[in-house]
Amino acid sequence: MLRSLRKGATSLYVKLFLVIIVVVFVFWGIGNFASGRKNLVAKVNGIPITLKEFYEYYNFQVSRLKQTFGEISAKDLAKLKLKEQVLEDLIRIKLLEKQAEKFKIKITPVEITYAISQISSFQENGKFSIQKYQYILRELGISPEFFEKLIKSDLIYQRLKLLLTTPVLISEEEIKEYLKYNKQILEILETDLPLKGCIKKVVFSEKDLENYYLAHRDMYKEEEKVKLVYLFFPYKGKAEISEKEIKEYYEKNIERFRIPLRVKLKRIFIPGDHPEAFKKAQTIKSRLKSLSDFSKFGATESNWFEESAFPEAIRDIIKTSHPKEIIGPIKVTSGYLILGIEDIQPERILKLDEVRAEIRKFLEKEKLVKKVKEKVDKIYTEVVKANGLSIWAKENNIKLKETKWLTRKELSRKFNNFKLAQNIFNAPKGEFFSPVETLEGILLIELKDKKPERTLSFKEVKQKVKKDFLNDKGKEICERKAQQLIKELKNKNLKENILILKKYNTKEFRIKRYELSQNFSPAIYQKLINVGKKGLIEKPFWDGKVLKIFYIKNIIPFEGKIEEREISEIALKLLKEKREIWFNTWYQLLRKKAKVKFYPVFERL
Repeated sequence: MLRSLRKGATSLYVKLFLVIIVVVFVFWGIGNFASGRKNLVAKVNGIPITLKEFYEYYNFQVSRLKQTFGEISAKDLAKLKLKEQVLEDLIRIKLLEKQAEKFKIKITPVEITYAISQISSFQENGKFSIQKYQYILRELGISPEFFEKLIKSDLIYQRLKLLLTTPVLISEEEIKEYLKYNKQILEILETDLPLKGCIKKVVFSEKDLENYYLAHRDMYKEEEKVKLVYLFFPYKGKAEISEKEIKEYYEKNIERFRIPLRVKLKRIFIPGDHPEAFKKAQTIKSRLKSLSDFSKFGATESNWFEESAFPEAIRDIIKTSHPKEIIGPIKVTSGYLILGIEDIQPERILKLDEVRAEIRKFLEKEKLVKKVKEKVDKIYTEVVKANGLSIWAKENNIKLKETKWLTRKELSRKFNNFKLAQNIFNAPKGEFFSPVETLEGILLIELKDKKPERTLSFKEVKQKVKKDFLNDKGKEICERKAQQLIKELKNKNLKENILILKKYNTKEFRIKRYELSQNFSPAIYQKLINVGKKGLIEKPFWDGKVLKIFYIKNIIPFEGKIEEREISEIALKLLKEKREIWFNTWYQLLRKKAKVKFYPVFERL
C-alpha cells in the first residue's frame, strides 16, 4: 500500500470530501486490534458491535479530549455521555455500511490509497510523504490498517450520500424565495446591560470570598508538572547523492511524477430539470460572446480542475476542447452547466530535469535521517549502560538542555507529541526514554523532576477568587435585571416600549438578514435569522461581557428584482444544504426503525 501511495495524484473531489475525513478522524476513536471479538457491546439489526471496536473508538476520543483540555476525569466523561456518543457513532457506521451493501457500493483498496495520499497532513511540498504518514500514525497510536478502515467508512458515507441525494432538486422559485427572505430588512432595538455595571452593585465580605473558594476548590488547582533534561539531534548536515541514485529513484517511481490533465474554467450553473431550464441555459449561452461575459451571470472567478473531478461525459468534452472555447449547456445533476475554458494543461509525466532537485532533496533527507538514527542509537546504547542520560552526559562532559516546569499541555506543545507527554507524566522521576523521533530530528529525554498536582490555598488565589466571585454575582444581577425588563416590555405596545428602552443603553439597527452573521455572535445570529414576526424576543443573550435584549421593531419585505447572477451564485449552495437536510432526515428514519440490542457489558463500561 505504501508504495502505491507515492503516486500522489490530486483530485478536487477527493480534496472536498477529505475535509469531512479529517473531522471524522479527529472525533472518532482509534486504538489497537489486539483484543478478541468475543464480547459484544450491542447489535444493530443483528450486526454485532464488539467490545474491541468500542474501545478503539472510545480510547481515542478520550485521548483527543485530553490533548485539547488536559486531564479529564471519569465524572466529566460521564457528563459528556461519551460512551453513548461513541456507541451511536458505531451504530451509524454499521447502518450505513449495510445500506451501501444493499446498493452494491464497493470501495476498492486503490480508492482508499488515493484518498490517504491526498490528506495534506501527510504531505511535504504538496507530495505524499511516507515518513510523515508513518510518523503521524505512530505518534497517535494508530495502525495503518485501522486508519484505512476509517477512510473506507467515510468513503462509503460519501458515496451513499451522493447516490441517494442525486434526485433531490431545487427549483428557481425556491432560490428566489430564499433570496427574498435574506434581503428582508430588520429594524432592531438592542438594549445592553454591561457586566461591569452589574459588578459595581455586588456587596461582599471576606467571608463571602472564603465560602466561594471552598465551594469551588476544584477550580483552583496547580496542575502536575515535570522538568526534563534532553539532547536534540536535528536532521541537518550534508549527504552526497549521485546522479545514478537520482535516475534509479526516478525510474522506480515514475508514476509519482505523472501530472493529470488540468483545465482552468469559468462556470455558470442553471438549476432545474425541465425544458424551461434548458431554454434559459441556451439563452444565456447565446449571450456569452467571450469569457469576460461570464461575469454578467455571477461567474467572476476561474478555478483549476483536474480531469478526475469531472464525470466521464464532461471529461470527454473537455479533452476535445480548446482554450477560450465556451461549451454547454451540459446536462448535470439537477440542472445545466455552461463552461468557459480559460486554459488547458494536458496530461504528462514530468521529465527528470524538472524533478531532479526534488528527488535530490528527498534522497538527501533519507540519508540524513538514517545517519542521525545510527548516531543516536549508538549514544542510546551508551546511555543504557550508564543507566541514565544525566550520568552519561556527566561522564562525557556534555551539557544537556533543560526545560522549565511544564504542564502536560505545555509539554505536548513543546515537542508536538501528545503521546510522549502521556508517557513522561506516567513515568517516575529519573526515568530516561528510548529515542523519540520527530519530523525535525530525534530526542533523548530524561525526567529530571516532578511536582504533583495540588490545590492552591485561599491566600494564593484570593485575587482570582475575588474576580470569579464578582463575575458570577454580577451575571446574576444582570440576568435578574434583564428578566424584570422583559416582563415590563412584554405586554406593552411599541410606542410604550420605546419610551421604556430609552432609559437604558439602547441602540437601533437597520440590517438585512444576510448581514446578521457579520454583526452578531453565532447564538444571536441563529435567533435573529429565524425571527418571523415583530415584537420582543423573550430571552436575553450574553455576548462577551454584555447581556443583550432584542426587540424587533419592524420587518421590511424585499420588493426588488432578483438578478440572474444571484440565482446562479446561490443555486449550488442551496442545493447542497437541501441534500444535506434530506440525507440527515433519511438517516434519522433509518435509525428510528433500527433494532438495537444492548448487552450488559455496555452498562459496566
